[in-house]
Amino acid sequence: MQEGSHPVRPRGRPSSSLINSALIDAAVEELIDNGYQAMTMESIATRADVSKVSLYRRWNSKLAIVTEVLQTLSKVEPVTDHGSFEADIRNLIEQTTKSRSAKAKARIVMRMIGEISTNAELLPLYRKYLLVPRLGQLRQLVDRAHARKELRADLPVDIACVMISGPLFVYYLALLAETRLDMSSNITEQLTQAILASVAK
Repeated sequence: MQEGSHPVRPRGRPSSSLINSALIDAAVEELIDNGYQAMTMESIATRADVSKVSLYRRWNSKLAIVTEVLQTLSKVEPVTDHGSFEADIRNLIEQTTKSRSAKAKARIVMRMIGEISTNAELLPLYRKYLLVPRLGQLRQLVDRAHARKELRADLPVDIACVMISGPLFVYYLALLAETRLDMSSNITEQLTQAILASVAK
């Protein structure tokens, strides 16, 4: 082999990035289907069609791989200023309800909520990767609306955040339960106007 040349990966052998992706996807599916307590390293490897050796080479426990799963979910879209509180809310709802991964994310959130009360390891992960980033996003939006004097002055920031996120939380619950909702096709506008009625001047 000439100096500076690189070995050629054998044909058909999956790349490390593909294995990582398969394992993360499998962990997400296991978490959604079976929950943290019931999932195992073996079940993740089997679902991903990857050897347990490959899995343990990357993560030494199911807590480690779930931590990485939650890290990927912690990334939220930047809170762009759309010129008004109404436009900001409409954009936030569009991002939330029209995302292809919205249902999967909702199911993970609900799974975590159901398990953090009995697992001390999961609570700080839920707080750090799921709750705090989304609260931070909402606080930016609310602070900007307060600066424009678009919101009721009697509402503390975090109360306003709860009143904004409440309808979206219930929408997620309906998705999970596959409940038929009495809504028009324009769910974005319906939710936007409901939130405005509760927090705007």
